[in-house]
Amino acid sequence: MTPTTNPTVAVLLSRVSTGAQAASGLGLEAQQEAMVAFCEREGLTVASSFTDAGVSGRAPLDERAGLVAALSSVVEHRAGVLLVSSMDRVARDPLLLLTIERTLANSGCRLVSVKGEGTEGDDPSAVFMRRILAAVGEMEANLISARTKAALAAKKRRNERLGRPPRGWSVVEGSLVMNSEWETVFTALEMRANGAKLREVASLLGCSVPNASVLCRRWGSPKAYDAFREDVVSGRIK
Repeated sequence: MTPTTNPTVAVLLSRVSTGAQAASGLGLEAQQEAMVAFCEREGLTVASSFTDAGVSGRAPLDERAGLVAALSSVVEHRAGVLLVSSMDRVARDPLLLLTIERTLANSGCRLVSVKGEGTEGDDPSAVFMRRILAAVGEMEANLISARTKAALAAKKRRNERLGRPPRGWSVVEGSLVMNSEWETVFTALEMRANGAKLREVASLLGCSVPNASVLCRRWGSPKAYDAFREDVVSGRIK
């Protein structure tokens, strides 16, 4: 028997792929605004909202903390809708997307996209539309990956530094050098290691909470950040 759910209760899920997108907050904010407007228009009550910041749409489920939490919240609140701004915010892997749809269906919940994208129902044409768009999303992800790899390979051949320098560092004439933010970042990592909340860390850094979260996850501890400095000074990292 399908569990009883409330079709007017929604759980919101947003996702951006890169740390830069997560840091800006713009992509996440736009998704959130679109979903909230949809809920107001459709008469849905928001039970909870979750985010995967800086996570690829092709990442496996065990790397999608926001998605896993959203699925749990659907069951907890007996929500009838898991709402996303577009289907590729859920996943760019068709198999994972299908698994999520079926998991939700077992809870009596529907996956709904603000853009529609075949999520309006489960008639054959709607299901076909969803499958086509899932395949397109996977192809787009593969093309982006191929272009990125080609660009990185070209930079490597030119002996250029790959990727952006971490916060607290700048690239000067092709080499990493500490900048005026280094001490602030180190202090922020110390605060987090000593139990400070992310909003406190974000306040010190002058950034969004998602940005602070990405930075703290990247380094893990002030010791790791300082070890990176030692590697740069010694020439082990350029």
